[in-house]
Amino acid sequence: MENFDEVQASDFLKLMKSFLMGQIDARGYQEAYFALMKRRANLAAEEFEIIQQAFVDADDYDPEVRLDHTIEEPELRSRVSKTQRELAELINSP
Repeated sequence: MENFDEVQASDFLKLMKSFLMGQIDARGYQEAYFALMKRRANLAAEEFEIIQQAFVDADDYDPEVRLDHTIEEPELRSRVSKTQRELAELINSP
């Protein structure tokens, strides 16, 4: 029986691309990322490491609270861009 709620690394990659292309804002990206993380995932160990780091980055984003570990949107975009490249390379590698 297939699990239609299961997400793949490509789902995270699509979300990252949507954010980087300006189709969703930072708060929308953060909320959608957290929602994806709650679903069952079918990920290789290397994919999980990259996706987990992206989760930490999304969690660090907070435009209203300034703490040592919080980041603003430009830093989030930079981190997502790096993570998106890493994940794309991993997915597309033979």
